[in-house]
Amino acid sequence: MKQIKIGAITIGQAPRTDITRDILPLLPDYMTLTEYGALDDMTYEEVMSQFAPSEDDEVLVSRMRDGRQAKFTERFIRPLVQQKIDQAEAEGVSAIILFCTGVFPEFRHQVLFIEPQPLFHAIAAKLAGNQKIGILVPEPDQVEQAYHTWGKSGISIEATSASPYLEFDKVVEAASFFKNKDLAFICTDCMGFTMEMKHRIQEITGLPVLLPRTLVVRILCEMFS
Repeated sequence: MKQIKIGAITIGQAPRTDITRDILPLLPDYMTLTEYGALDDMTYEEVMSQFAPSEDDEVLVSRMRDGRQAKFTERFIRPLVQQKIDQAEAEGVSAIILFCTGVFPEFRHQVLFIEPQPLFHAIAAKLAGNQKIGILVPEPDQVEQAYHTWGKSGISIEATSASPYLEFDKVVEAASFFKNKDLAFICTDCMGFTMEMKHRIQEITGLPVLLPRTLVVRILCEMFS
């Protein structure tokens, strides 16, 4: 089979070695992944000073190249993501994955564009039926946001927070929030959550866990297999 070039766009900085260590083993030999970062041309200090969210903003969290967590608002990052989509298409990719589960207005694109959030919500809603699901977001100020966003998709949730970019023990601690609750399963609502974190949450809660990074890659592979 001919080689297929896939673009991967993070809302933080590339490369996202924390994501690719989980997803590259899932890609067939004929697929290559080229990464693009919306914040590649900015410093951590510039992002934190210029893109800081205000009270009513949609809060997003991502990872800088050096591993630090950055928090910023969707309205600032959106045009930078669009620039990277345009760049990836100009460089001949056959499909693009967005490394973010946040909610965005529709992006302009010519090739297959895999945006996790609508896929994640549609699949979760179908699997949940009328049951509640657990949602784990990175930051405390995203918890209320999660109730609003998932509620708009018609899904009843229990939500808490722990950043995948900080202490692993905090993710383990947050998983205990979901114990003994009547939930169908748990969704880790950020591309930063790892396979290791997924397995630990499963062990603690006894519940299935839907992980967005591997979900979107498996959909991509299905499209091009």
